[in-house]
Amino acid sequence: MAEDHGMVEDYSPAEDLSMDDLPQNSKRESNVVATHNQLLDALTTFLTVTTHHILYLRRLYPPTSFLSTRAYNYPVRQNRHPKVCAWVNDAIAAVRDQLQKDVVEKLSLCIYECKDNRVLERWTFDLRSLPQVIQRDDDIPIEPKPPNEDDDGYDDDEDDDDEGDILLEQLNLADLEAHFRATLCRVATSAARLRPLPEGPGAPECSFTLALEVKDEADRPVGRLEKNERKWIAAEQASALNRPRPPVPQAKSQQDEQTLDKSSPRTHPVRLLEVGELQMEVWVEESAAKFEFGLPTPAPNPDLPPKQDAAKVTHTAANV
Repeated sequence: MAEDHGMVEDYSPAEDLSMDDLPQNSKRESNVVATHNQLLDALTTFLTVTTHHILYLRRLYPPTSFLSTRAYNYPVRQNRHPKVCAWVNDAIAAVRDQLQKDVVEKLSLCIYECKDNRVLERWTFDLRSLPQVIQRDDDIPIEPKPPNEDDDGYDDDEDDDDEGDILLEQLNLADLEAHFRATLCRVATSAARLRPLPEGPGAPECSFTLALEVKDEADRPVGRLEKNERKWIAAEQASALNRPRPPVPQAKSQQDEQTLDKSSPRTHPVRLLEVGELQMEVWVEESAAKFEFGLPTPAPNPDLPPKQDAAKVTHTAANV
C-alpha cells in the first residue's frame, strides 16, 4: 500500500473535511459496546484520529493544512486535504478487514525518508490481545455466559471448537473513550520528546505508510487474492530499527562511546490501554538512521531585527 505523494495542488475551503468525514462508530442507543463489530468501529475510529494527529505532531505536512477539532473531548488535528483523508480512511478500512479475520498482531505507522526508504520512526499499536470472536458472532450482543454451558443449561463440549473465543464482558463506551483520550494525550507528550525529523535545505523528503505484523499462526493468502488482500504488499524484513548495534572497539574513548549511544535506536513507551478484555500497548521507536541527520535549524523570525534576542525585545518593550 503506497501513499499518494501528489498532495501539493491547491484546493478550495469548500473541499475541507472535518471529523464528520472520519469513520463513525455504529449508532447505539446505550452507552455500551455490545458487539465485536462495534468494538472494531470504535477502535478503527481511534486509529484514524491518532494517525491524523501523529502526522500533525511530526510535521509530515504543513501545519496550515490541518484543522483543529476535538475527539473524545480532546483537542486534535486532522489533515483537511481530501486525498490525505481518503488515503488514511482507505488504509484503516483495510486494517479493519484484517482485524476482523483475527490475523493482526501489531499495526505500525512508519515514517521513512524517501531517498533510501529507511524508516526513521515507527509508532506501534500492539493488538494481539484484541478480543476474538468467530465472524458469524460479530453482531451478536456480548453477554456473560458460563464456560462449557449453552442456553439449555447442559454442558456441550462438542461445540467448543465451533464457537471459538466469545467475548464475555461488555465494554462501557465512556470508559473506552476516556482511555482513548488519555492515549492521545500521551502520544502528544511522547512526540514532544522525540528528536525532530530532518527538515530544511538538504534534508530528505519524509513520508509515511501503515504496516501490519500478522500472527505466526495466521493463514497467508495464496492463489488468486481477494480485492482487499491486494491492497497489501510484503514489507522488507531488514529494518534500520532492528539492525544490531556495531561493537565498540576497546581503544575508543568514553566520549566516542557516548556519541555512539546517542545514535543508537531508541524505544519510548507511550501507554498501555486496558479496558475490560481489550488491551492495547502503544510505543514509538526511533531508528539509528534518524540520528544520522543533523537537527533542523530554526527558521529566523522576520518580526525580529537581525541578531537580536527575542527575550531582550520583550524586556525592552516592557520598560517603555
